[in-house]
Amino acid sequence: MLIRLMEQSEDLLARQAAEIGARLQGGNDAVSLTGLFGASKAPILSEISRQTGRSLLVLTSSSAEAESLAKDLQFFSREPVGYLPEREEDPEIRWQRIACLAGLAGKELRLAVASIQAALERLSPPAALLDAAITLRVHGQIPRDELLRALDTGGYRQANQVTDRGEYSLRGNLLDLFPPTGDAPVRAEFFGDELLSLREFNPATQRSVRPLQETIALPVVEVPLRADACEAALRALRAAEQTQGGQVPFEITKALEDRRAFPGMEAYLPYFFPDTADLLQYVAPDAILVLADPGGLEAHARDFAERCPACGLRGATSNAPRTTSECACTLAIKAPLFDWTDLEAKLSLRPRIFLEEFSRTNSDDAHSTIAFQAGTIPAYRGRLGELARDLEGWQREGRRIQLVCRSEAQGRRLQEVLKEHGLAGSIGQAMASSGEIAILSGELSGGFHLHQFGLTYITDGEIFGPRHIPRRRARPKEASPFASFQELAYGDFVVHADHGIGKYKGLRQLAAGGMEGDYLLITYADNAKLYVPASKLQLVHRYLGADGDPPALDRLGGTSWARAKERVKASIREMAQDLLTLYAARQVIGGHAFPPDTTWQREFEAGFPYEETPGQLQAIADVRADMERDRPMDRLICGDVGYGKTEVAMRAAFKAAMGGKQVAVLVPTTVLALQHLQTFSERFSSVPIKVEMLSRFRSRKEQAAVLRGVRDGTVDIVIGTHRLLQKDVSFRDLGLLVVDEEHLFGVAAKERLKQLRRQVDVLILTATPIPRTLHMSMLGVRDISTIETPPEDRLSIKTTVARFDPALIQEAIQQELDRGGQAFFVHNRVESIHTIARLIKRLVPQARLAVAHGELPEARLERIMCDFYAGTFNVLLCTTIIESGLDVGTANTIIIDRADALGLAQLYQLRGRVGRDRRRAFAYLLVPENAALTEVAKKRLQVIAELTELGSGFKVAARDLEIRGAGNLLGPEQHGQIAAVGFDLYCRLIESTIRELKGEVAAESVEPSMKLEAEGYLPEAYIEDPNVRLHLYKRLNALSGPEEVPVFREELIDRFGELPPQAERLLTAVALRVVARSLAIREVDARSETIRLIFSDSPPLASAKVAALFSAEAGRLRYVPPGTLEYRVNGGDRITLVQSLLARLQECR
Repeated sequence: MLIRLMEQSEDLLARQAAEIGARLQGGNDAVSLTGLFGASKAPILSEISRQTGRSLLVLTSSSAEAESLAKDLQFFSREPVGYLPEREEDPEIRWQRIACLAGLAGKELRLAVASIQAALERLSPPAALLDAAITLRVHGQIPRDELLRALDTGGYRQANQVTDRGEYSLRGNLLDLFPPTGDAPVRAEFFGDELLSLREFNPATQRSVRPLQETIALPVVEVPLRADACEAALRALRAAEQTQGGQVPFEITKALEDRRAFPGMEAYLPYFFPDTADLLQYVAPDAILVLADPGGLEAHARDFAERCPACGLRGATSNAPRTTSECACTLAIKAPLFDWTDLEAKLSLRPRIFLEEFSRTNSDDAHSTIAFQAGTIPAYRGRLGELARDLEGWQREGRRIQLVCRSEAQGRRLQEVLKEHGLAGSIGQAMASSGEIAILSGELSGGFHLHQFGLTYITDGEIFGPRHIPRRRARPKEASPFASFQELAYGDFVVHADHGIGKYKGLRQLAAGGMEGDYLLITYADNAKLYVPASKLQLVHRYLGADGDPPALDRLGGTSWARAKERVKASIREMAQDLLTLYAARQVIGGHAFPPDTTWQREFEAGFPYEETPGQLQAIADVRADMERDRPMDRLICGDVGYGKTEVAMRAAFKAAMGGKQVAVLVPTTVLALQHLQTFSERFSSVPIKVEMLSRFRSRKEQAAVLRGVRDGTVDIVIGTHRLLQKDVSFRDLGLLVVDEEHLFGVAAKERLKQLRRQVDVLILTATPIPRTLHMSMLGVRDISTIETPPEDRLSIKTTVARFDPALIQEAIQQELDRGGQAFFVHNRVESIHTIARLIKRLVPQARLAVAHGELPEARLERIMCDFYAGTFNVLLCTTIIESGLDVGTANTIIIDRADALGLAQLYQLRGRVGRDRRRAFAYLLVPENAALTEVAKKRLQVIAELTELGSGFKVAARDLEIRGAGNLLGPEQHGQIAAVGFDLYCRLIESTIRELKGEVAAESVEPSMKLEAEGYLPEAYIEDPNVRLHLYKRLNALSGPEEVPVFREELIDRFGELPPQAERLLTAVALRVVARSLAIREVDARSETIRLIFSDSPPLASAKVAALFSAEAGRLRYVPPGTLEYRVNGGDRITLVQSLLARLQECR
């Protein structure tokens, strides 16, 4: 955001900034600025940089302070601001570091912020980093071998198809490349060594988006993998083995030989580059160094040095504990950090600004001091009347008041709120004039007054309550609708709609019936083989069953498959009939229509401390629309762990309570009830709505008091377990029932819920993913809102599978405690849980340990949970009782013992207890030290270890979670039906059955068989990857209009180059098939002197127009009952004749 204070403010700030710059002309001049705190430092520093034209490097005590100050500076600066995070193994953190370092080295960044820890880390020489960047310029020259060397040096990985940062693909004269700091990958087209064109492309569709003239691809790794540097590192490490007695792991020596990156390689920097650089070497010689809280900087630097020994890897490479392979080489590692004393000496030779909140009393300071008068802003937390009075007072004083909101939507809400208090606020990018209020969008960590400049900034966090400013992280790439075929691997089970379940044995190019083409090979029982032509791929789907058990192969030509499909259809029909009956009943039953949203609702929503995701906003809109209709709502909100479903429920609860109705929140466990009580109570603290809980955590006396409040209406929202459904619970006026994870309740509870669905609005929440295909199939019988958009600022959870190792446990817990966090240790056996407790106390004596399990008395269990939530304990040893609840933002490490004994969904939910903060979260899945794992357990642990991103439950690799979700939605009896026919076919059967029961006439599906002399295919030499070819064939078969074929042709040329003859013939055949399908033609045969078109029972043709066509082609065109047209060929190209005939038939429609 660009706000230039001098354009609309007085000259005071500019003059002050210029004066500070004038005092820093000498090489080691210094100035102290006092009286500034938080975000109030940012406008001063930004103006100093602008007035002096010099670079500023700001050093802070912590990474949190550095990141916050960088965002504040960006709010006030018209130039980009760099932030250098501390080293982590996370690729996005690494790429952020590379972007910042390259920007500093290339003099493109004049404002940058780093913590003292980041400043102490050794770096590659600036020239080495810049030399590793690849510049691609249209009409520029770059030899192919030089380009490949540059890609290797930059640490890029070769891939068949570029979808992720750091990948490249070279296909003939096309290079696809995804730079680590780019928003999109680029495609470069060469002619020899000359770059002819450059364009961005969409990684999901692989289609070009816009042309470019130039791009700079920074390296993927912080240590450029130059051949000479890798050889030097290898020689030095082997020498260190001899002299120091350590052993370099084979993985590291092999990576160096192959010029590949390896985890923790930054710790070996001194071996790659004997003269490593420090951060000061990356900034201009006349740059001004800003030391925020100098005393704190030194203390943090010394503390960090003590916690991170010079030879250790932990602080040098990541926040993760060391693995065995890393520890094997610790003796050979040179100091990865600079000594604070050395860095301090270098700092003293540069011009410096000391930022100190309070004035110094020491008059012997050699440098001058300038005092500022920054003031704090009260925390209004929804007390808008108090805010209005203060604003009016500041207006009378002539202050320029800026209200800073995290989004434009929040700004509009605030403008409405001000209007209702008689105040006007203008929305825009300009600063307010004297005595006026401006509403600005942007990120500012906190509000402040700068008294001597008459400036006031207030954030929506102070107005509505604390909010979370998100990191702007790259969005995960959009999933392809044909992703299951892209993921198809040799040996996977597949389902053929006509022949049943078989095994995929690859894509084969062979000649069959005299025509060469691609065929999918599927093997069945007794090793029977079926070759499916690429044109029939719509009949084949990847098999996704229930519970992950391998299915039995069907027998080709047998009857078992047809019988299985009929059984599934009958079961689906019965289930669908029940759903339709319930859905129809709800349409005619009158319900309570809640009034439209009020100002109170807008104020409540403005108090949400996070930025709503698009999925959340849509779910909120769906619920609002349902509640304002005069029929009972019955909506399912489906979203992965941490996606914000509870906020959707709280907004619905607020709307119901403000509409005079009571709300019941039903949860499956007492722990989750307690979690919701804390969440709801905190969120509703500023409004006159009473929230209570009814569960076994409450004494009988407390329960009786809650029951009275529910009965007489003094309790507005009650949260509880199945206790809420008992007969003694009587509501004065229940209007909304929220049910969390309905599938976890028993039969009796579900029956009671079935009754309530006809009387009140019901909102169901589930964290188990519901597949999109099933969601679409259920349209019209179940109202479902899916929140698929992950929050922007969540870091992936670093997941490690390891043998049970006390040293690893000690390191993992100690690391979390060192950064002021909390840790979970899950041990699911009550009888041995105290043995583990004694082990933890011995390993980490300073840990404040609590033990929790379901056999504890209710009051004690509640106390433990509350104390852990409040931070009284920092390690919670527990059973899987925390699986559905207890979200503690500061708990970011979880250790799961005997992970091999838990199900995938359980592991996924347990791991979801961490990773809800802005810090990196760690999950350790421990398996017995010497026991052999089953193949199923190995596969399960491999899947959960790979699915580290928030939202992984929606990925193809975890589809068995979705199958579980399907069972939860449809009922456990449907698991067997899914297993019988596979998930994709099951969804299509549901869709067709529902259409049939609703009386919708489905158009007959006709898939023409094309018998041409040469139908064409995609040669392996043109597209090497068989999965990419499968994906393209699948898409070709899904084309529905002739106008789509030229677009597809352009895409092939864009992605793979000019079409070979076989691909041209394929597209021609597809174009003919699309037209034939629209005419209900079942077969086109153009292999002989007579072209035959065989129609289905009811072709969409007008008889009069057809008669005219026969008259025009008398002697050549004839009709052969029951539905064949024959056209005699008198020379000419048959394909052209077929095209002409089909075009003329289209005119007869």
